Amino acid sequence: MKTRQSQRDTLNRYRKAVAEGRPSPKLVEDARQAYLSLSGDQDRSNDSLKDYDHERWGPFLGVSDEGSAADAILSAALASPKIRALPANKKRSPLNIGLALDAERLGGIGEVAVGPDEYVDVWLGCVDRLLVSTNIGTRVNTRVYRGAPRVILISDSAQAIDAAKLEIADAFRKFVNTPDGNPRPLTVFVEIPRDVNMTKTKRQTALTKLNAFVTSGQAAGMKKAPVGQRLGLAVSVRKGFDGKAEALDAIELASSTKIEVVLVDGVKRKEAHAAVSLAGLLEYFAPGIVGPLLRAAGKKGVELRPYNLPDSDTIARSIWTGLATARAMGANLGKYGCFPLTLAETTQVVGHVQRWFSDWSAAPVFFVDQGLLSDTGVYVGNDLPKGLELWLDTVAAQGVEIVLIDTIDKPTGRGILRKNSKDKMGHLGLKQIARIEAYAKNLGVRVLWAGGLGMRETFEMGKLGVFGIYVTSAAATTVAIGSDVYRRDPGLPAVKEPTREGVLRAKTLLEAGFLTAKLTGDASVGLARLAEDVLKSLESPEHRALDASEKALAAGCIDGWKTYWSAL
Repeated sequence: MKTRQSQRDTLNRYRKAVAEGRPSPKLVEDARQAYLSLSGDQDRSNDSLKDYDHERWGPFLGVSDEGSAADAILSAALASPKIRALPANKKRSPLNIGLALDAERLGGIGEVAVGPDEYVDVWLGCVDRLLVSTNIGTRVNTRVYRGAPRVILISDSAQAIDAAKLEIADAFRKFVNTPDGNPRPLTVFVEIPRDVNMTKTKRQTALTKLNAFVTSGQAAGMKKAPVGQRLGLAVSVRKGFDGKAEALDAIELASSTKIEVVLVDGVKRKEAHAAVSLAGLLEYFAPGIVGPLLRAAGKKGVELRPYNLPDSDTIARSIWTGLATARAMGANLGKYGCFPLTLAETTQVVGHVQRWFSDWSAAPVFFVDQGLLSDTGVYVGNDLPKGLELWLDTVAAQGVEIVLIDTIDKPTGRGILRKNSKDKMGHLGLKQIARIEAYAKNLGVRVLWAGGLGMRETFEMGKLGVFGIYVTSAAATTVAIGSDVYRRDPGLPAVKEPTREGVLRAKTLLEAGFLTAKLTGDASVGLARLAEDVLKSLESPEHRALDASEKALAAGCIDGWKTYWSAL
């Protein structure tokens, strides 16, 4: 049986072999087994995507693949104009190539996580030559706290009030009589079912009595209520506008009885079921209803919350396991989604994760097609840019340096970028992206962009000088399903496989866009014209004159890089 040290030695021999030339088939297989046995690369590079200088080397490019196209991606990277323009004495390295294999499987639902079988293929194809990134998951592994106690009140009679008081006091008892004698916070909710025959005045009177029972300290058996122990109002609502009216009535009732929190329970709407779950009150109501409810509650000084409260501490730890694995496997960046958390819950999760990975790149993701739910409003549609800025403020305050802005619902075909003001398939215009870029830069945050970016969009993002982008379909061709893992996906008719030509084309256009914006005069105008020739050839039915226009663009970029670097 091989020792761990001998396995590490095997990986280091493989490193040396790929630096000097192609390793032997036996060494490749030995390295594969050693990597899997060690569960990763214990002598991995300390490089992080935070170390990439996009002002000197141009925007970063990530290409999604599960490892099968590693050779094609590497070949394209080394053939890019920037690398061809480098002086012969300048060492090629992952941090000046600026291209990453983004380790993901491309399922019918979109990008899904990779495992050891894919990580080993990625490592063998990329170690010490290309950067590696991965997305450990778009959705969090949602865990919720134990539900708060709920007392049902079906009458305003003295007997019913007394019975409710007994239930309330019993619920508080364990939170008062703690091992250290320090009471724990707890909210006990009272619910009056909608079919109970009680007038508004009687409901107010009953709730006022029960709230006084708690705030006076009687429920806790003390002279005053312990800090954080309070009474709340629960309401079970119907769907749509009927439910909205019921929630508004509950807010008014709580405010009139000096109750500070209303718990909303209800039937999950179809959109939430399709997404497994949505953030907070979006489980029950559409954004156009949630926003007004939150504003109404805010005006009354009432907190409005859903039945389930996500356990952000446990969620953060489940994210940590995926990111720690990605880092151990040799990745230079790990992306993680916080869907379907609210802004407050995201803040807690990101704070934990950033603390655990302060010396590595762990990038939280904002999904533009989900928007943002805060304690005070919903940011979707026209309010999306405001929500993005609020989210950037939040993650920057936690010390995050790199983020990803992406779409989550890939099968809809909607992308990140709008072609024009009438385009319903995109979410943000170029001017909006430019403003978000500037806003993030002021916060010390660098933004990666993804979500249906084609070749023309790649060129435009390069012109904006963004930190980086990810492409998938634009750099890939469609091939038949071969893997058993993909065969089990019922929503997948075929798979996308990156090609050398596609990756090189995307890389060249991204560089061309960057150089067009950085150069001046005839150099900029000429490069823009060459790029437009390529794009028009791609958009023509027969790709006429594509080869010639691509060669001309590559040559123009090579000259452009030399001019740009000499001016730095």
